[in-house]
Order: sequence, then structure tokens, then C-alpha cells
Amino acid sequence: MKVRFHPSRSRKGSLLIEVSLALGLTVMLALELMRASMLALSGNQWSIMQTLTDAYLTRETALANRMAFADVTSANSVWPDLTEVDTLEGETVTLGKLPGGVPVTANLKRCRTAEVLQDNDLPMTIWKLHSVLTYNIGEKEYTKSRSILRVQ
Repeated sequence: MKVRFHPSRSRKGSLLIEVSLALGLTVMLALELMRASMLALSGNQWSIMQTLTDAYLTRETALANRMAFADVTSANSVWPDLTEVDTLEGETVTLGKLPGGVPVTANLKRCRTAEVLQDNDLPMTIWKLHSVLTYNIGEKEYTKSRSILRVQ
């Protein structure tokens, strides 16, 4: 007598379960890799924004240092007195472009303050020039500033 082997009925659907589990694990792995790449890109965007804002404020420092002292203290100076800053809205400046040609803009405000020197023997005129840059990354607003002393 010959005995025939019959697979049990519970084994007929096991292939479908194994394929479903494999597909589920593959999707989970793909989502985790996508999340990791998005985190890497967001860190890269932060670095790009820091580089652009630092470069622009370095330009502001160079402008403040090379401008003639008479132009700094004149009524039409690009650095108005601190009392006039409340009425100014600043100017929108382009910092550069992100990959893909997207322009990066920020708001720039400038002001100046007169510093007092206590020594009466040394007549000096000291002005402190402030440049304040306000920009957005995502939904958050950030501010960077530079201050330059000019002495005559």
C-alpha cells in the first residue's frame, strides 16, 4: 500500500503571508531611508543658509569699514541714527540662490549710535554701526547682527 503525502491546508496560504511580510519590511526600510535622507538634506539647508548670511554680513562689515567717515555721519547715511530705526522697515536683500535657482531673501536694517568717550584730553568721534539681518528657515525666523566701530 502506497501512502500519499498531502500538504495540510494551513500550508497553502503561507506563501502569501511570507510575501506580505517581506513587502511590509521593505516598505518600512524604504520609509526609514527616506527619513534619513530628509534629515541629511535639512542639515545641508541649514549649512547653506548660515554660509549665505555670514557672507552677506561680511560684506556689510567691509562696506562699513571702507565708507568715508563723512558719509557715515552725514544725514543721508545708509546707517541712520538709532532713533530713526523704528520708522524704517529695512530693505529686502537677496543673499544668494539655493540649488534649483530659488532666491534666498532677508530683511536688512542698519543703524548707528554715537559712543561717549570719557577722556577729555583725547578728542575722538566714535560711531558704532549696526547691521541686523532677519531671515527665515522654514517657519522659524532668525536674526544675525554685526557691529563695527568707526573712530575719527
